[in-house]
Amino acid sequence: MITRFIFFVFLLVYFVSCRGRYGQDNWKTGCTYTGQSSFMTCDLIGFKNFWRHNSIAWFPEQTRNMSYTELKKHCDDSFVCLENTGCYKDFVNYQELDKCIDDVFWLGPMGFCEMKLREVLKSTPDKLEECVQEYLKDKNPDRFDCVSINNKGKCFEKDVEKHCEPRLLPMYREHQNLRLYNRACDGRLRYKDWDMAGSQDYALQFNPGGLKVSDPKRDVLKDENEETTGANSTDV
Repeated sequence: MITRFIFFVFLLVYFVSCRGRYGQDNWKTGCTYTGQSSFMTCDLIGFKNFWRHNSIAWFPEQTRNMSYTELKKHCDDSFVCLENTGCYKDFVNYQELDKCIDDVFWLGPMGFCEMKLREVLKSTPDKLEECVQEYLKDKNPDRFDCVSINNKGKCFEKDVEKHCEPRLLPMYREHQNLRLYNRACDGRLRYKDWDMAGSQDYALQFNPGGLKVSDPKRDVLKDENEETTGANSTDV
């Protein structure tokens, strides 16, 4: 009896802490007790993700021969776990997924490319796109809205092709395409629980100090995507 009570109190505390995990109410109204009890499993996967990120940061060489699928597998596993709880809203899960994949991509394969670009910046900066120079000088910090993600991706692509390993370019393009999809930027993906009127008009950003608010401008790239890819949209 005491054990059950302690377990109930633990779940209650865990419920409250998770509900405020992002500083806002990002839970689905249909979240069940079964879904809540799955959080511990997801947290274990989250701990593995934390370890994986640090491992890649310490030993980026391990990613040199990885495929994109292998690189992001731990992020995909975490996404599936969070989705299966039925508790977190779609935009939370997809933006968590995007953040996880983008982190390991820049810590690993893109990290080697960035080192090369910094060498070019020191020796012959005029050979780099102006926006790449600005980014490498930390004058153009990362932003998480769709327009910024799209513009940065296009800008870096030219210098990735010119200065980095040839095998990186297809992975870079795949990564950029997936980012725009996961962030629901171009009409291929629509979050069912996203309030298009603007009450959820922000992107999840894990910066010191908590959640940083920004305008993600959902679907702003829709026309461009339809012209270039003809992709169909998917509701989640």
